[in-house]
Amino acid sequence: MATATKAGGRAGGDGAGNGKAGGGARNGKANGGTRNGKANGGTRNGGTPPPASRAVRYTVVGGLLLALLAGLGGITVGILADQGYLPGDSMREVWNTPYGDHGSSESGNASWASGDTLAAARADGVTGYDARTGARRWRHEPGDGATVCSVSRTAADGVVLIAQGTPGAPGEPAKGAGCATVTALDLTQGRELWRTTRVAATDRIQDERDLVAVGGGLAVVRDEDPDWPYSWAGERPGSVRPDRALRALDLRTGKPRWTARTPKGCVPYRVAAAERQVLALLVCDRVDIRLAAFDPANGKHRWTTPLDERRRVEPIPHAPEFLSADPVVVRAGSLDESGSDTFLSFSADGRPQGRIASGGINDDFEGDRPAVAKVAYGRLYLIGSVFQDTVTAFDLRSGERLWRARLELREDALGLGIAGGRVTVPVDLYGSSAEDGLVVLDADTGDERDLRTFPDSVASSTGDLQDVLFHEGRLILARTAGYDRPFTAYEER
Repeated sequence: MATATKAGGRAGGDGAGNGKAGGGARNGKANGGTRNGKANGGTRNGGTPPPASRAVRYTVVGGLLLALLAGLGGITVGILADQGYLPGDSMREVWNTPYGDHGSSESGNASWASGDTLAAARADGVTGYDARTGARRWRHEPGDGATVCSVSRTAADGVVLIAQGTPGAPGEPAKGAGCATVTALDLTQGRELWRTTRVAATDRIQDERDLVAVGGGLAVVRDEDPDWPYSWAGERPGSVRPDRALRALDLRTGKPRWTARTPKGCVPYRVAAAERQVLALLVCDRVDIRLAAFDPANGKHRWTTPLDERRRVEPIPHAPEFLSADPVVVRAGSLDESGSDTFLSFSADGRPQGRIASGGINDDFEGDRPAVAKVAYGRLYLIGSVFQDTVTAFDLRSGERLWRARLELREDALGLGIAGGRVTVPVDLYGSSAEDGLVVLDADTGDERDLRTFPDSVASSTGDLQDVLFHEGRLILARTAGYDRPFTAYEER
């Protein structure tokens, strides 16, 4: 991660980005220094020269618009361009969600877009907004002192799952109720459709990944048992049976649909759901994590495959989780010498496909939030995690790197959104006093298609941006830590 930041972001959308000193250095690199071994005038996209710098482009644009802006003069045009106010070359803020609605939280952070509704989840609840205006539509809170500890990664048919539990009293976290309740929430109205109980592995409240999932008309839930890692797990009276710990319910009604029988010696560790199958990462023989698929109609086991053919994948050092259910993509940490993330792709019948690793000829990658790792068009799009100055596309079947686009000196890629054959990348401009930029790349080739500026700072390079979304031609940025306004919409000026 970049070490220079914007003084905690924009504090709810107000204030300038103080971390971007115009002539300062970033990660030990002076203004005229190099990054990844390349000078500012180096190459990108495998040898294609970078486009003209912003200063050159603004000069050209300013000259073209002089006739339209008679009386303003070229200097004024340049100032307008540099500050993100030049028509045809900038973005304008359309709406912002209410100030103070959400700060960061230690668990339950998520953002969803469903129809005309945007929803932001935090530990204290979920809030829905009108995607056209940013107005608050509804608010759902767990109640009775409960905290959100896990949520479904995606929404299906306008429904998400919220897993919640009651924390222990201050100083006594182990005396809570654990993440023991699952609620189905309709995103259109914020209405609770149903709730059910689950068996939690601990009484503590902690952030848990892939505890619940939605897809194919199902709500998928996994139960846990604290004794599963030990040899006596199946013998202790009252323990959860591993072959009864993965179950599905009707997404709209909560009616039980089936309970899956996992392979002998395996217990569910992560779950995902798609139209054609339910997936699970299983811990087998107490240490080895494997990928398994189940029939969404009846829960019948279809296949199990090793997660990585090269080595054993374990829960604690590697902590794998689903990045996508269809196509199947799993993210795991520290499988390679880089210590960063490796992404493993599988066919619908469980055959290993592309293996996309950090390090070597690739950048280091961290896929810990949707803004930095996206699956689309049969590809995986990633932002480099060290200097955050590259966007790379990989083929999921082969793992081959298709293209790599490198930003200019003193620019950080904050996130990426993919739609309409384009990759939209908000950019932290360290060479300016306040505004950020927007680079639009061709999803097939990585070629630059558009370049714009924001009139203000939109996020910092410390992970504020959770996702990059789109609605009716507008760009919507979803944020978590450091920002009290969870969503802001922008459009071309």
